[in-house]
This record gives sequence, C-alpha cells and structure tokens, in this order.
Amino acid sequence: MSTTATTPTVTTSGKLDTTKTPDIMKSSRSKTPEKEKKSISIENKLENRLTMKDLSKLQKAFMTEGDGYDNKLALYRDMFCEALSILLDKGTREEYGELFDKIDVAKEGTVDWDKFASHMLLEFYERDDRVKSTQVPQWKDLKMLQSPHKDIVQRVQYLKSSNRYVSISKEGTVGIWGPDLKLSRSFRIATDSCKARDLWVTHFVALQNINKIAVAFTSKEIAIYDMGNKLEFNCQYKVQGMEFTPLCLDYWYNPKDANEAILCWGDVGGYVNCLFFNSANIALFERPPAPAGEKQEPCLNVNLQDVGNETSFKNETYTRHEAHRKEWVRQVKYAHYLECFISCSTTSTNSMVIGWMEKKTGSVTKDQGTSKKIQRISVFNISQGVNTFDYNQHLNIIATAGVNHHVCLWNPHIVSKPNGVLRGHMASVIQVQFIKSRGQLISFSKDKVLRIWDVQLQVCIQRLAGMFPKGPEVVSTLFFDEEKDRSGMERNKMLITFNYQITLMEMKTENRDKIMSHEKPVTAAIYNSVYNQVISVCQAGTMIVWMIDTGQKVKQFNNTHANAEVTCLAQDPTETKLFTGSTDGTVKVWDFNGHCFHTLECGGGQPADIGQILNLKRSVVVVGWTKHITVFPTASLKDFHVQPSEWKGGKEHSEDILCCAFTGPNHLATGSYDGEIVTWNTNSEHISRRLSQRSRRLMLKSQKSFLQARRESASTQRPKSKASQKSGKSQNSGTEETNEFGLAVAKLIFLETRKANSAGGGANLISGGGNGWIRFWNTNHTQLIGEFVAHQQSGSVLMAVDKKNHYMATGDVDGLIKVWDISEHCLHATDDIVNTAPPMKCQFQAHSDMINTLEMCERNERVLIISASSDCSVAMYDVLGNLIGVFGQEEHWKIEPYDPAEEQFQESESEQISKMEEIEEMGELETVVIVEEDNWEPDERAITNPEEYRINTWDNTFLGKNYQELRVQKRERKQPSTIPDLPYLHWERTGHAPAGPYSSLDTQQIQDFDPPKKPNTSYTESVSTASNLPKLPNLVDTLKQPVPEKEIFPKYILDFEAKMKDYHKRQLSQGNSSNAPGILGLKGKLGAGMAKSSLQSIGLQLGKQVLNTPAPKPSKSVKSFKMKSISRRTSVVSTETSQAY
Repeated sequence: MSTTATTPTVTTSGKLDTTKTPDIMKSSRSKTPEKEKKSISIENKLENRLTMKDLSKLQKAFMTEGDGYDNKLALYRDMFCEALSILLDKGTREEYGELFDKIDVAKEGTVDWDKFASHMLLEFYERDDRVKSTQVPQWKDLKMLQSPHKDIVQRVQYLKSSNRYVSISKEGTVGIWGPDLKLSRSFRIATDSCKARDLWVTHFVALQNINKIAVAFTSKEIAIYDMGNKLEFNCQYKVQGMEFTPLCLDYWYNPKDANEAILCWGDVGGYVNCLFFNSANIALFERPPAPAGEKQEPCLNVNLQDVGNETSFKNETYTRHEAHRKEWVRQVKYAHYLECFISCSTTSTNSMVIGWMEKKTGSVTKDQGTSKKIQRISVFNISQGVNTFDYNQHLNIIATAGVNHHVCLWNPHIVSKPNGVLRGHMASVIQVQFIKSRGQLISFSKDKVLRIWDVQLQVCIQRLAGMFPKGPEVVSTLFFDEEKDRSGMERNKMLITFNYQITLMEMKTENRDKIMSHEKPVTAAIYNSVYNQVISVCQAGTMIVWMIDTGQKVKQFNNTHANAEVTCLAQDPTETKLFTGSTDGTVKVWDFNGHCFHTLECGGGQPADIGQILNLKRSVVVVGWTKHITVFPTASLKDFHVQPSEWKGGKEHSEDILCCAFTGPNHLATGSYDGEIVTWNTNSEHISRRLSQRSRRLMLKSQKSFLQARRESASTQRPKSKASQKSGKSQNSGTEETNEFGLAVAKLIFLETRKANSAGGGANLISGGGNGWIRFWNTNHTQLIGEFVAHQQSGSVLMAVDKKNHYMATGDVDGLIKVWDISEHCLHATDDIVNTAPPMKCQFQAHSDMINTLEMCERNERVLIISASSDCSVAMYDVLGNLIGVFGQEEHWKIEPYDPAEEQFQESESEQISKMEEIEEMGELETVVIVEEDNWEPDERAITNPEEYRINTWDNTFLGKNYQELRVQKRERKQPSTIPDLPYLHWERTGHAPAGPYSSLDTQQIQDFDPPKKPNTSYTESVSTASNLPKLPNLVDTLKQPVPEKEIFPKYILDFEAKMKDYHKRQLSQGNSSNAPGILGLKGKLGAGMAKSSLQSIGLQLGKQVLNTPAPKPSKSVKSFKMKSISRRTSVVSTETSQAY
C-alpha cells in the first residue's frame, strides 16, 4: 500500500536561546482575536502570493544556526510573524499568524524550514488535485439508443436550426433524433442513377446556415436535401459529372455573410474538390427558367463542368487539386483561420496535405472571386498514414489519428516533426476530436479504448475501456457535441457508433465550484475523538485523515484493498486502530501511520460484501453478506492472517444481516433484510430476544388474516363499486410493495442515556431502513414503541444520534438531511404505537447524491453532523443546518461556539433600528403619499363642515399608522417605580419577625467579659525586663565552622573594602615618607585626593555618616541583633576612616 503523508514533517526541535520564552509566546497568542475572519479568496491567499524569490529568502533565513532540528533556526509564533513581516511584504501579521497555525498542526509551538516547505508542497499538491478533479470529465452510464439502421452508420451530426440529430447509414437509412436523443422518425433515401442494392452512402454533411444536408453516394454524385419540411425529405440538387467517387464531405459558411460558403469533398482518386458559393442563402445553384406550360423540376441536376460558366452557374466556382496521388482521401476539412484545405490518407507519403489558397487582399473583383486556386501545398509524411484528424483554431494545432497507434500534434506551418506525440493506445487510432472549451482531446482506438488528453500538458487524464459493446472488429465513428443549447447550457454528449449501433455517453453537469473530498464515491466517514480527526474512505480504497478543527488534510493512504471496493470503516474502542472492510471478503486492521497489522478472512477466501464492522471489548463482529454472525476474538489477533471463530448462537436470521449495534454490558442487536431484529448476549453468544413486529413473516401472516376476513365480509355484504375495487387493489399493491422492499433494517443505534428508562417501557433502540421509516423499540419488553416516516418517497434512510441522545439526524438517497429533537420522544411506554414524528429542528440539502454514512460529534460546544456521500464529498454541518465546510476545500475553517438566540436578537434589534431610521427619513423628506384615485374618497365631514373638520395624522396617514405599529411592537422599557413593602426592609419599624437573606441565622446575646488591661510600655520596665534576660553567647563561639566572607557579603562591598584598604596603605606610606607636620596637613591632602577620585569621595561620605549616627539603643528583637552583627564589617571600615581623620 502506498502512503502519502500530508502533514508537515514532525521534527525534534529544541528551545531557542532568545529573550522570549514559550510562556510569553502563549500569552501573545492568546491576544489574537478569536472571532472568525472573513473568507479569503483562493487567489488572495498568502501561500499563492509567495514567489520563488520569497521562498529563497525564507530558506536562507531558516538555514541560519539555531536550536531547532539539525541545528537550524526554529521560530515561535510571534518571532515567525515578525520575521515574515521583515523579509516579505505580502500580508499582515494576522495572515502570518494564520499561516503559522496551519503549519504547526502538531501544536509544538515552533516552525522550522522543514515544516514550512512541507506545508507549501502540500498546498500545491492539493491545488493540483482540485484542478485535476475539475478537469477530468465525469460521465454518466453508457446508453444504447434505439437504432433504425441495419448497416454501418457513416456519421452522426447535429442540426442547429431544427435542434435535432441526424444519422445516416451505409444502406441509406436516415434517422432523425430529438434533443433528448429519442428517435422521432426514420426513412430511406436513394437515387435514380442505379439500383438501391448497388447504392451506398459514403458520407454526409449538414449545411447549417440553409438547413440542408449533402449526401455522397457511390454513384459519383452528391445529393442535397432540404430539412425544412418536416413531412418530406426532398432532394433539391444533385451534383454530378464527377470523375471519382466522393468519400468524405465538409462544409463551411461565413457567419458574417451567410451567402459565402464552401462545400469540399475528397474522392477515391486522391483529389480534394471545392465548390465556392457566392449566394448560398438565396440559392445554391441558379435554376434555369422552365419551358412554357411545364412545371419546375423539384430536383436540379448540376454538372461540375458547367459550374463557373457565365451562362449557367455563374455564382459558383469549382476547383480541385491532387493531394494524395490516387490514394483514398479519408477526411477533408476547410480551415478558415488558415484559408486552406486539410486532407489525409492512410499512406506513409502524403499522409496529410494542406492546400493553401491565395490570400484576399483589398477589394475582390468578380474575376478574382471566380478564380480561386490552390497556390501551394504542405506535405506531412507520417508512418503508416492517418485515419482522421481534427483542427483546433484557438490552439492552431492539428491532431492526427495515426495507424501506428500514436496521436500526433502538428503545427500547420512545420512539416518536419510534430509538436508532441501522445502515446498510450495499443491499437490503431480511428477517431480524434478536440474539446475546445476544456483544452482537451478525445481519441478512440480500434480496440474500443477511449482516452482523454490534456493538450497543453500532453498527458492522458482519463482512460475508458470495457464499457463499450463487445464483439468482433467494427467500424466506429465518434461525434462529441459540446455546443450550447438554447438555454445556454452545454450539451456535452458523445455519440459513438459501432457498425449499426449508436451509443450515448453524456457528461455529468459539473459545478466549477464543486468541492470533492475523494476522486470516487465516499463509502464511510468516522470521527476520532483522541486525535480530533475525521477519517474517510472511498470505493477505490483511498483513506484520508482530516483535521476536524480546520478541515486540513493530514494523511492519505492509497490502495488499502488493492482492486477491491471498500464498503465500510470502523475503529477500535481505544480509537488508535482502524478497520476497513471490502468486497473481497477481508477486513484489514491499520494504525494511523498506514501500517497493516492483520487481515481478517471473513469470506473463507471467497468474495463477500461486508456491511458493518463492530468492535467489542474482547472480539470483533463482522456482518453483511450471510445469515449468521462472524466473530474474531481479540486474543486471536496475533498472526497476520486471522481466521474467524464459530459463533455459538448459530443462525437465527432467515435473511442476510445488514447491520448491528452494541450496548453495555453485553447486549448485541442485529438487523436483517426482512425487518427482523435479534438481540444477543455477547457472553454466551446466544439469542436473547427477538423483535419481529415489523418483519416480513409477521406482516405476511397479518395480511393473510386480513384478506380472509375481508373475503368473509364480502360474501355477506353487497358488492362494491368498480372504483372502490380499483382503489382497494392499488392500496393492497402498495402495502405489498412496502412490506416486500421497505422492511430492511439498514441501521441500528442504542440510546445509551436511556438504559434506566428501558426497564420502565421507554424506547432504547432506534432502527432505520426502507421507505424512509424510523422505528423506536424497547428491547427489554420486545415492544415497538413508535414509528414514523422521516423521508417521504425515499428508498432507504440512515441516522445518527448525539452522545446525550437529544438530536437525531437522518439522511436519504437524495442527499437531504433532517435533524429531529428526540429528547422527549418515546420516553415512556404507551398502549398504542406512537405514529407522530418528533419535532423537526431543521432540514437542508447537504449533498447532490446518496448519503452513505452519518456521524454526530460535539466540538467547541457545538453538535456537529459529518456526512459522506456518493458525490465524492465529506461535509460537516451543525444541528441548526449551518455549513461548517467540506473537507478538501481551499479555505480552512475554525469551529467556534454559536448561539442562535443571540444572533436572532441582534438581527431583530438591527431590523427595528433600520425601520425607525427609515421612518425618520420619510418624516424629514416630507414625502407625499399618492393614493389611487379609484379607491380614494374624500371624507364627508370635510365637505359638509370644513371649518371644524381636522385630520388626525396618527389615524389617517400611512406614516402615523406605521409609527404606531412599531411603537406597539417595540419592547417595553422598565419604568422607575417605588420599592414594595418588603418585610426584610421594615421589620425593625413594624415589629415583625426578621426576614430576608439572614432570617434563618440563629443569633444569641453576647456574653459579658472582663475588660482587657492596658499594657505598660514605659522604658524603665523594658530595661528591667531586659536586664533579667540571660546573656547571649558570642556569635564567634557558637559557630562550629567559619563562614567565608565571600558567601556573606556581596562582591561590590568586598571590592569596595579592598580598594579602601589599598588607598589607606598608600596614604599612610606617603605620610611617613614626607614627615607631615600633623593630622591637619594629612586631612588637607586627603581632601584633595578625594576630590580627584569619585570612588574615594563616596567612601568618605559613607564613613562620615556612620560616625555621625548615634549609638543604637538596646533592641528586644533578635533581628536587630543580627543586623548589628552583619553590619560589623561596615563599622570597622568607618572606624578606620575616622582614624585617618
């Protein structure tokens, strides 16, 4: 199995030697705004704005020495933002912070170059996958059209004017098809030149501007038929007098001048023939006047030798040139952009020839218009020749379908070698056609393999094989209709013929903005609460791990089950291992690194469709393709290939088991195709109870008894009318159909929070399945509590519930999800079955195709719904129907708490404010309301008594009425009022018992106590008490081990003391040498020396302060004694200084 890691490389990075610590980084990160930011377009994304120069700058910056992985630089979040703001000028600090959060998926707190480069590579890979998913066309199933033909179909073409398709076969049968490709009519065409059995149709072409078709016959003539008459298919012209049989046709008309047109054909002699029309919209050929008294012939025979004569056909010009030297011309085409004729044949020489016409310069005279000739030719020699070709005007490229299995792309002006060769076909390529709107090329080979190529990249992006009709070698033609219909939608229909058969392949209507999580339909998706990740798997076996908080792809594992289709996904109770089941009958056990530990052989080596995997405490249960349960004990998971153990309970279901569910301590429930639910004891592995109220067996019994009772009552009562009999039959058939196919149990869920309720008769099990039914069961009493139809006219439904069992989400085959409030539904036992549905909270269209799995989880105070669908997407919504995102989208999301009541309150307030502002603006502008004259009538009081009549503005104007309505609807403000007579406020004055918050407290009267004596704080008493204290020993005597001075005093004090000692020694030595007269002279010199040195002056000042301070009084505390002993060294220094003075 190939593994594609999509997380940044996890590296061991050390701490950075910076002033900022991780705590500071966390505090700075917490200051970032937590509200959701506006979505940024893909083009404006920061990763897409970085250029190669920017990446090289960042690489150089990260390659400096640091404490990260491989001794390279690793940055915290703020450092990362600051570095990018200095190096780049591409965004804001918020964008840099978001980029850091995207890169640091493992939440390590640092980012280095390896992580940054890995993130950028993954961004490009994901973008390429998204582009590829939008470029590769998705096709509907192949359809076989009802064909009226009995021989090889020569061509299929679309008629724009009549919005129909036309097909003509070799024997001359014409088929007319409607826009929906349903055959409307068919008929046979022929010519009088030869017998019908000797006549073949070689080709035809539609003349789009005049609603006609030109058909080439083996009788060396071209017949032009009118398609305007829906009843008849009249032949108007026959072009005769040809030297060789025409094989292929092409037609072009000038969209700016409908009268200018060209009809060209290639024949078996290697010639390319051209007919130029100057009045095509009026008449292709001028009809000569009919003789007097005779009717005009409906069909005009045109001889090529007469074309161009001034007497007969003067508005037409005929020319030809030999292109392929007596070789059959397989295809011919006029390219107006190049003003040339392109033709091909199946020979190695002159394989493709371009005949260049003379360029039109200036005004074209009559003579110049009639003398159209080929000036020069370009010859392309291709090995083994060319079957067909197509020309793309926008790319100016000719694609040739080679007999040598290659598709070559040619520049029309370069004949030496092709621009590109598309290799991949294993047989001769017989058809090619450009998809111009997509820049792609379709090629079809003789071995019935269809390939679609990207022209610019020159790679095959899709290969289709095995779906076409099988059989011997056939003649095929291809027509892809990419034009837009009248409503503006692209038709995108591809018609491929196989002899007389016509097949249709219709491209699915693609949404350019569609987000695809997988390339194939997603079969399962689960939520992992340990790693906060979502794991999804598709039919092709691709398993992808996503971050639920951002939607970012973390890992991808391909080909988990080789070529087998993966059907289900599960995880063990510890949520550290994954289980995948497929149609090959095996279950594989994986870890989150893509390593396969075990392969559980469920089908005994035979293919088996596994429906569900359930992990119990001591075993793994697998169901889905048989009528019994397959179990693997956990103790047996030692070898790589594990065989199942025997289930002791045996076979209790009469149909295949589709699903199962487990609840503690030992209850297992299984549901089968016939609607029966069986509960098991997992310890003994024997059946416990059977829920069969909605099984097929009991339904058939009840139906038989009902029919018997009906027959008995019918024999005694009078016969019913025919209408009632018909309605009864229809109702009966409907119930039979419902009982036959609508009883299958597709999903079972135990309600874990209702275990205690189940003993009292409440529902503790939910089942969902066919025809949209949801049923609530009580497994203790084997009773059906309630049932309702969740989805009308739905084949099958799935459901999921949250952990608290408050909400249930249901999904159907159309991609619709409904959320139900089941917190109060079927909580208690009832005599009758509850048929009412629980309250529906919301419904929304989550997917465009069938929903395969539903999962509910809770994250950041929001209940989320994860859905996987056959439309290749995995989406996440909340229970209110708000879209969180689709896994695989370009923009990442952030899940935050959501309060709908607060949002509705804010919306209502904003609406009221906006309405009030509108009313005020209307009042300021003094707008006049004009009432319709038909409905308006003046008040009689205004006519009879105009002096006393007054108009009430509030009652008689729209402005007043609207203002009054708004005032009524506006919320009432709380007006100030008096405080009510509360007991706890006035109980002292009124004499009532105390009340209020302290009324329950038991308070007692305070007891009497002796007044405290005031302490004597006189000095004499303290001295006397101090004198009675024993004498403390000296500190030196108590010390057992001398403490060095370096550990007691700071370094600056010791340095200061050393400097002072040195200074005193120098001063004393100078005094002794100079025999100073006295202390006064020494004091003067010392003062002069101290003025010179600031350090010495500070020492003298400190010494003076110590000498001037009075002696401390005797203290009572030990602390003052310690401080005195500690400052002993300072006093010694000051004493020495005083001696110097």
